[in-house]
Amino acid sequence: MKKKLILVTIVFTALILTACGGDPGNGAANGGEEVDQISAIYTQAAQTLSAEIALTEAAKPIASPTSLSSPTPVFLASNTPLPALASPSPFPTLPPLSSPTPFPTQSSSGSIGGRPCHRAELMFESPNDGWVLRPNESFVKEWRFANSGDCTWTDSYRIVLTDGTNFGNLGIYNLRDVSDMGADGTPNGTRLIIRMSFQAPDTPGHYVGYYMLAEPDGTLFGVGDLGNERFWVDILVRNP
Repeated sequence: MKKKLILVTIVFTALILTACGGDPGNGAANGGEEVDQISAIYTQAAQTLSAEIALTEAAKPIASPTSLSSPTPVFLASNTPLPALASPSPFPTLPPLSSPTPFPTQSSSGSIGGRPCHRAELMFESPNDGWVLRPNESFVKEWRFANSGDCTWTDSYRIVLTDGTNFGNLGIYNLRDVSDMGADGTPNGTRLIIRMSFQAPDTPGHYVGYYMLAEPDGTLFGVGDLGNERFWVDILVRNP
């Protein structure tokens, strides 16, 4: 701002001098002198301004470089050790599992190879269930079994009435008396035909008698996957 004020002052002074020094009567002769005077004034003003600028710049202090401040070291907090884990509490002691109760088997001979030792498979029967008879009429019941267990049936085995109507005189029959069992018995995979003579009751109605086979010691066995199911005689007695 100061530099501009000095320059304006010089130029204004030059204009005043030109105005004061001009003589209209002299004409062109004086014109050249006036131009020279104005040029000299501008030159002087420019020189004066340049000198002022130089002095002003020289007078400015040279700023010393700002030294970078050393960074303040930041110290990380030392790792706080994690609290020691408490030793895990022992698992609750569970009561021991109770031993499974085995399915009751009829045979005392156990099983061999995962299959009951005594088991029968019913292959055929006659007459079929619901056979109609007259009161006191005699009939023959036939069962054909396959020995599907691992133990051989012998002539010491029996057939036993376990429940229901007794169509005969006895409740227990030796197999050798009512079957086609040979001298070698009935081993696994062979068949046995049992034929028993019965008599229908004297009163009309529906009658069922249930039977099973028995080992020499009296242990019962029968049909089904486990050899513990009964087979039966099922008849209808009609009015005469």
